[in-house]
Amino acid sequence: MNDVEDVSANWKDSVVVNPKLIEYGEKIAEITDYAILDDKGLITNTLMKGSTFSVRMKVDFHEEIKEPIYAFTIKNLQGIEITGTNTMYEKADVKGKKEGESQEITFTQKLDLQGGEYLISLGCTGYRNGEFVVFHRLYDVCSLTVISDRNTVGYYDMNSKVTLS
Repeated sequence: MNDVEDVSANWKDSVVVNPKLIEYGEKIAEITDYAILDDKGLITNTLMKGSTFSVRMKVDFHEEIKEPIYAFTIKNLQGIEITGTNTMYEKADVKGKKEGESQEITFTQKLDLQGGEYLISLGCTGYRNGEFVVFHRLYDVCSLTVISDRNTVGYYDMNSKVTLS
């Protein structure tokens, strides 16, 4: 591989990573790469309010896991979890993984958060013998800056249309 391929193969090298991230879990499934992508597919930590963006991660499996759950959340700098989702909530058709396999996951959505600074968290969890297990979590792994030319009250913009008659 040449240097260009090596750089593009590691998404997280192009993301501003939080040095105070919190990492935990059994790591039998491990989040090994991640990125925030803008509506053009470019890796960035800065997005325009109202645009479409994606959160992408790669998980490597060190043991067989029958039904992994992949997740991400966004919280503000005060620690309030604003929003998030996972493959179980989204009813995604997730397949089990064997030891040595990998999975890339991409969550794509419209960004209706107010302008400001946020933190992204990533997770891979699931159930083993009926018990919920955290395989790997990266809390506050990277920052997200939302640029806006029109803010409203609160954390979320309802995109209201005003009519006066």
